[in-house]
Amino acid sequence: MKYHYSLTKGLSSTQIGIIVAVVVIIIVIGVIAGVTLTKRPTTTTTTTSTMPISSVSSSVTPTTGPLVFYTWWATEGKIALNHLIPVAESQTGLQIQPNVVPGAGGTNAKYAILALIEAGKPPAAFQVHFGPEMISYVEAAPNGVKSFVNITPYAQQWGLFNNAVYEVLQAGSFNGTLLSVPVNVHRGALLYVNVQLLREYNLPFPYNFSTLVYDTVQLAKHGVYPWIVPGADGGWDQLNLWEDIFLSLAGPQLYNEMMYGTINLNNATVQKLINETNYWFLNFTSYDYPGWQSMTWTQGLTLLVQGKVAFQANGNWLTNYAYDFLNTTAYPPLPQYIDNSSVTLIESPFPGTQNYYALVIDSIGIPVGPQQQQALQFAHFWSSYQGQEIWTKWKAVTYYKNATDWFNTPAQWYDYQQLINDSAHPQDFVYQLSDGGLFDDVFAEMDSGLLTLQQVGSPGLSVWNSTLYSAMHEEEQEWLAAAKIGLGYLGFPGHPFANYYPPWVKDPAAYELKSSSANSTDVIIPILLIAGVLPITNQLSRIYFNKKYVMRLNK
Repeated sequence: MKYHYSLTKGLSSTQIGIIVAVVVIIIVIGVIAGVTLTKRPTTTTTTTSTMPISSVSSSVTPTTGPLVFYTWWATEGKIALNHLIPVAESQTGLQIQPNVVPGAGGTNAKYAILALIEAGKPPAAFQVHFGPEMISYVEAAPNGVKSFVNITPYAQQWGLFNNAVYEVLQAGSFNGTLLSVPVNVHRGALLYVNVQLLREYNLPFPYNFSTLVYDTVQLAKHGVYPWIVPGADGGWDQLNLWEDIFLSLAGPQLYNEMMYGTINLNNATVQKLINETNYWFLNFTSYDYPGWQSMTWTQGLTLLVQGKVAFQANGNWLTNYAYDFLNTTAYPPLPQYIDNSSVTLIESPFPGTQNYYALVIDSIGIPVGPQQQQALQFAHFWSSYQGQEIWTKWKAVTYYKNATDWFNTPAQWYDYQQLINDSAHPQDFVYQLSDGGLFDDVFAEMDSGLLTLQQVGSPGLSVWNSTLYSAMHEEEQEWLAAAKIGLGYLGFPGHPFANYYPPWVKDPAAYELKSSSANSTDVIIPILLIAGVLPITNQLSRIYFNKKYVMRLNK
């Protein structure tokens, strides 16, 4: 098999030895603290790395054969893969073999991947959501974080720190350490609307929550089923709706506290918000389309496009599915589209969340093993500007700051523009709970709890509230376990995701955690510079030397 990048090309044996040693050091130190970034990148020029992709562990013998990639992309993601993989194979010389385990939001694939990792036989590469979900695999792996390639130095080499929206990188970095490669940005917390139904009954577009309630009641009075909240995805659709209502009512900080499990459920204000969320969840689901129990999200969207229901809460993968399979284009919630009689499908932020951006980021996890070099080659192409243009034309949007409108639908371009504009307001980002924002076991617990709540109705509220308390406690405990190995929050030192540090970062002693005074840049940067791997003009280099200069002045 041909390799697109050569380890030895243009390097002496001494340099090779240094680079291998450096990468090993990066892994060890990255586990503790990650690569520290003290300033947000400002460069927007797209760069193409000339660095060779090297094996992270010199003790691993590379193997040939197909690169098996585990994924749950069975619908619109499969269409996008069909466009990406032939080009990736021609560019890298790899043979790439997707292994698809269908299930909305990875409800089935996650556990297949976890089982392989626990058995010490991980796939060569696998789909994973950025965010807390990745730590679930770290916890399951026999060698913990050392079982996975530390992506941080590669992301730096490939230019992502300069060219990607910073909040996207924050959302998958654990205390500065990236453990997977982002490949696209989806937007969650969306409401899909059949606008023709609203026009037919002369109803206003639901830009705010009270209008959504009004429209729901009025549609029902006209004999129309307002909602489709499918039940055959194991509770994933229910969690989508519940979390969207909560974000609308409570705002991003409490939502992000829920992601960490630190939300104070005993606080009177929080209790009121939870009770309101439960009330409206039960209200909207009481108008669910008959037979919802056996339907999936794709069947639900089909009903919506056909005009049998008006509303479906989900993420913008529905936009790609409608385009690929239903011959329907989704448009953003702008008056020229809402008032256009030829437009059927509107993709809109869930009412009350217009100023927030719910991130759902697909990424590639790469276990340490005999095919890690091939997996890195695949990930490098996928995350490149060329790879992004091919892939995100068909799925989600890119995180590159200087993209053009290559997307299939106007809704995608709108989501991309909002991603770029919202980056000026980092506190308004959240990571969607139902798609990577929770640890896998907590995700399953909340899915099941909300599916049961919809089935049982109001009598099930006490059980659901108990489930929520249990889930939040477990979420916090798993984050604390991650903190013990240096992965205790999303973001970079000095720049946490959504400007929020969980309390154990601010006061580690209160949680019986040790605070590390060592800074990984003090060790990594000099070695990278000596090896000739990191240019002296690089941002990390500047941070290092600026820091040392200030220290000398203070002596």
